[in-house]
Amino acid sequence: MHIWHAFLPQPHADLVTQQLQLLSTQERHQQGKFHLEQDRHRYLITRTLVRTVLSHYAPIAPQDWVFENDNYGRPTITNRHPLAQRLCFNVSHTDGLVVLIVTSDRQAGIDTENTARHAPLDVAERFFAKPEAQAIQRLPLAEQQQRFWEYWTFKESYIKARGMGLYLPLERFSFELADDAKVTIAFAGSDDNPAAWQFCQYRPDPQHLVAVCLERTTIAPPTLSFWRVQPLDLACPLEVRITRG
Repeated sequence: MHIWHAFLPQPHADLVTQQLQLLSTQERHQQGKFHLEQDRHRYLITRTLVRTVLSHYAPIAPQDWVFENDNYGRPTITNRHPLAQRLCFNVSHTDGLVVLIVTSDRQAGIDTENTARHAPLDVAERFFAKPEAQAIQRLPLAEQQQRFWEYWTFKESYIKARGMGLYLPLERFSFELADDAKVTIAFAGSDDNPAAWQFCQYRPDPQHLVAVCLERTTIAPPTLSFWRVQPLDLACPLEVRITRG
């Protein structure tokens, strides 16, 4: 279970030209729809990150990966190589960072947010589960922003691991963030089994928060490794400290 981090902005013009050559025709068309250069660049890094990293796990060239969206819009790998068929991946991006998690034979979801920006606390009141909204309101004002992003990234990571996105209402499940940094999830009714999932959260740098949801396939906690990468240029280990989970 590896998590790859591409910090933005990147990189020099020659490398951008090489990265563009990896995109499919459809991806080039999609990139051209973005009006702002920063959005076009982030899309380029996101797609080339996925393509180059997946080629670490199966003998398929970055430009030869083929993806198809499922009924909920989640991209899945359609290459028929046996190693490719075992891979699961999920990607998230925010201002300054793109993150990608790759696993084998287990579902995973990841979300990142730039927590330097203002947290929309009204979203918690309108769409979070009631215990989460109340937990935020009980905090001092100075702490409410941080707690919102903790809840938001965990909730996003879970709905992405389920592969349903916002088709799964945010108020149907809730997280409890204990003082000892443990994380537990509860469901309204019988939507899911809390024992089926495990979570963690960390900061790859002071501006960004990342939350991970992993399908639990063994009793032992998962071993995660963290990498810093620039597609087609460099990859090196990244030191992080788990803050929750």
